[in-house]
Amino acid sequence: MEIKEQNFRKVEQLLHQAGYTLPELLIDSCKYNSRLLNISEVYIKRCQQIYYKLDKDVLSRGEKGRLLEELSGILFQKSVENLFDVYRNCRTSTNEIDILIRWTESARMGGISTVFSFIGDSFLCECKNYKGPVDVTYVGKFNSLMSVADTYFGVMISWDGISGRNEWKDSKGLIKKIALREKRYIVVLDKKDLKELCNGEKNIFSMLYDKYIALKNETDYDKYIVKHEAEEELLN
Repeated sequence: MEIKEQNFRKVEQLLHQAGYTLPELLIDSCKYNSRLLNISEVYIKRCQQIYYKLDKDVLSRGEKGRLLEELSGILFQKSVENLFDVYRNCRTSTNEIDILIRWTESARMGGISTVFSFIGDSFLCECKNYKGPVDVTYVGKFNSLMSVADTYFGVMISWDGISGRNEWKDSKGLIKKIALREKRYIVVLDKKDLKELCNGEKNIFSMLYDKYIALKNETDYDKYIVKHEAEEELLN
């Protein structure tokens, strides 16, 4: 038996003794921000180079767009290799890049896609490559794009985040409304999030899951509403 297989058998035995199945291991790896899901050192360095350029250099919108496109590709394809197929769409007139991301055949066959069921079979990622927070208009357009693509999970990468302070009329409010009414969940990655990912402080799966849960718990409140015993009297 070769050394690689010996090491694998040791790990397999430890997991078995701990009572872990592969799906459970992946779920907890995501839940506890495990380094198992982190990008390798080689790609961490490239991510840090990209982040530094985005943060320090004076870039044109086209240059910023290309860097964000490269960064998103690394985050989704290199965190755990062979999990996602990434399809880049044509740039729009404003140099915004839409990306369709699907589970690979091996990820589906191995049941990995079912572990991260909140993602669905596929999801969209859109990079906003201009200064300032994303406003309501672009959130609405992204939701429309998700509807056309029949996806219920989307990632918006915006260096300066989105507009608003949780008011219903701003971008954050619209994202809440979309989640509540349409069950489409849009999570936003800003420069702070990207910095944590590029420094290896968090992995992309844990970050997306945490943001999804935060959005879902804030909007899906009906299950917490218990019918009051006096309601019938008030209605009569």
